[in-house]
Amino acid sequence: PADEPADEPADEPADEPAAETASANAPAATNPPDQFVATAAQSHDLDMALHYILIGDATLAKASIQALFDSEINDEQLAQLVDEKGIREKLERSLTRGRGMEGAGELVAELESRYLAGTRATSRNAFRIEEAVQGLGGSMRQEMVSRQRLLAAGAFAVPALLKALEDGKNLRLAHSARSVLVEIKRLAVAPLCAALADLDPDTQRKVCEVLGEIGYPSSQPYIFDLATNPATTADVRTAALRAYSRLGGTSQDAASQYTALARRFFDQTPSLIPYAGDLNNVIWSYDNRNGLTGIAIPTTLYCETMAIQTATEALRRDPTSELALAIYVAADLRRSVFMGLLEIQTASESPESSILTTRYSAEFFGTASGARIAQMALGFAIDANDVMLARECIRVLGANGGAATLIKPMSGRSPIIECLLFADRRVRFEAAVVLAKSLPVESFQQQSLVVPVLASMIQSGGMTGAVIASVEEDRQSLATRISSVGVNTVTTGDSISEIEGKLSLGQTLDLIVIQGAHASVNDAIHTIRLSRSAATSPIVVIANGNDAAAFSLEFENDSRVSVFLASATDAQFLAAIESAAGAAGGIAMSPEESAKYLDESLAVLRMIAESSSAIFDVRVAQADLIGALATSSGTVKSSVAGVLALLSTDTAQRALMDSALSATSEDQAMLLMSVATSARKFGNLLQPSQIESLRTLIQNSYDSTADAAGQAFGALGLPTSEVVKLILTPKK
Repeated sequence: PADEPADEPADEPADEPAAETASANAPAATNPPDQFVATAAQSHDLDMALHYILIGDATLAKASIQALFDSEINDEQLAQLVDEKGIREKLERSLTRGRGMEGAGELVAELESRYLAGTRATSRNAFRIEEAVQGLGGSMRQEMVSRQRLLAAGAFAVPALLKALEDGKNLRLAHSARSVLVEIKRLAVAPLCAALADLDPDTQRKVCEVLGEIGYPSSQPYIFDLATNPATTADVRTAALRAYSRLGGTSQDAASQYTALARRFFDQTPSLIPYAGDLNNVIWSYDNRNGLTGIAIPTTLYCETMAIQTATEALRRDPTSELALAIYVAADLRRSVFMGLLEIQTASESPESSILTTRYSAEFFGTASGARIAQMALGFAIDANDVMLARECIRVLGANGGAATLIKPMSGRSPIIECLLFADRRVRFEAAVVLAKSLPVESFQQQSLVVPVLASMIQSGGMTGAVIASVEEDRQSLATRISSVGVNTVTTGDSISEIEGKLSLGQTLDLIVIQGAHASVNDAIHTIRLSRSAATSPIVVIANGNDAAAFSLEFENDSRVSVFLASATDAQFLAAIESAAGAAGGIAMSPEESAKYLDESLAVLRMIAESSSAIFDVRVAQADLIGALATSSGTVKSSVAGVLALLSTDTAQRALMDSALSATSEDQAMLLMSVATSARKFGNLLQPSQIESLRTLIQNSYDSTADAAGQAFGALGLPTSEVVKLILTPKK
């Protein structure tokens, strides 16, 4: 009977529960996996591979491993073969010795990777888990082996263990299942919390006790929520409050607890990710028909999806919580960005669709929630140095933010204004565009940075870098190298403070290269992360020998730092730059992106100039515009000239005339029309020599050029006698 220990012979194999018990209690929908029986050749190849690794024969070890792979054995079968032969310890010794074996190291590493993948797949096999759960009610030996299997399965064993815990008929099995759930520890928390609210009262009480013993704080919201639910029975409420107290819970508000947990998920707290190294993680749900089930989603999306779920629970309990709504919006926008990068498109009938999609898009919730919530979400992005999310939030603010909501401080901060000092230039520029388009009429902090940031995109896209080194020769050499990979403005110095002293107002850095001794580099990076100009800048560290290994360990969790050996090649140097820059949003702009930003910058500067804004002064961009006038062509040149024509300075008008006088064909007519626009708006600001050149041009030009020159001539307000002279001048 299922509620009695199986009567097994003493020599029952330790890893095999009773077959009849397993088949009788396995779910109907679960079929036994295909039985794998290794061939003699596969078994021999594995033995020989380990033997040759241990004796140091790389050639024969490589041949044996390759022969094993060529037999088309899969990862799970490989793990089963190792277990069947009872050579796990020998395999681990061989792998340790063979990792660095010259000539065979790569294949040994592949063997290890495949074995680990196979072990993981085997441990998570639903049929084997079900067997192991039933084995908990078997002999002492069976129970020991089953417990080991279930611990290896971790979270994936929880559905079967929960079912055993619910079984009121087999008390011994239920007690063992409870014990294993506690041993699984944090990996059992998420699935148990997902089921807690919908379990029967007796199982709710047991699960509360299990969660209390595990002691993992992320279960607090679910336990307290159960305790304060009016439908909860008295004994369950007592158990829940006892567990809550044991977990150190003090808050008396379930909504705030869900909100705090949502923020921890949004912050991607590592301990909340069950299997951080896996490609996928599971989102759990429970219903009375199917029990506890899970849907695997990419690990990249796990924290955002859980943040959305827990923020939703917070909003159910307190629909007025702006913080919970802001976390929801930020997590939803970030998940949407990641799904786009991963090219994930969920079909409506796919299991992932119910997890990864909602009725409305992330952009809908971002805009519909209003500018205040979008500002809060942007603040989260800034705090996390999340470039992609910051840009999404800025885009949302461009759709729903007016001047008052953008520049008014909120809880002591103005995130959109903070973005003007953000290290990523795309974030700076896009924030400046949103602020400029709102045309505020009240002054605000950092308003003087808006036009310079817009102007920084006019000529080159504003790519700036810095080199920090103690020796001038090293500084110049490194400056030359990073210039060759597309950084067109490089500032050098022996510290970040010296470099900041050389930067113009509002300028920040897109890349920093540091060379020096271990201690000085660490100090420099610490200072950089606190600086105005480079808090989120990608950093490339140039190191030698042992220092490189030490740096790699120290910064392995900071994807914005790449370590580069001084003796490595230029190609490797470029790869290090791209690696660090990729983490901060990408350093190199494509020609298409640069052109888009240039067009937008010119359009916004023109809008500011036409509005006669008292807050923004377009004249600050004059030098950049004049520079672009000399180097641009076509529609860009026309746009630049259009903005310059709206600047109330003699320098701008004279630059337009100089450009017109030296231009040819259609450009000349366009530039002369711009001079006319400037003159009509601000009067004649030209020098006498330029007016004389205009007379000469008129005498020697025809058609559209002459007409444009005539408009400029008239707009400049020159005496009518000048026109009479032109009438009386003989035709050439």
